[in-house]
Amino acid sequence: MTASNTVAAVEVFLAAKAQFEEAEAVLKAAKADIVTIIGGYGFIEGETADVDVALQSRKSINEKALLALGLTQAQIDGCKIEGEAFRVFRVKAKKVRKAA
Repeated sequence: MTASNTVAAVEVFLAAKAQFEEAEAVLKAAKADIVTIIGGYGFIEGETADVDVALQSRKSINEKALLALGLTQAQIDGCKIEGEAFRVFRVKAKKVRKAA
């Protein structure tokens, strides 16, 4: 979709944004349903895709502590902390089987 003037461009943008927000609300509701169905974390196998809901965390570095230290490798390793865990949704589409 393209627009030839500023007003039309704004209208196209607003219409697309409204569609995006509606789709995002549906997506969030579907994710909440999946979490409820599997009891928090797990795997659901579907016909067209599989969904894996897992808990993941990342390590981060406390930069203030790093600056206060002499920056040896042992000190840097001592500054590494476990990040807060967060839920991860992985959706893997399945290949469509062609009818013979």
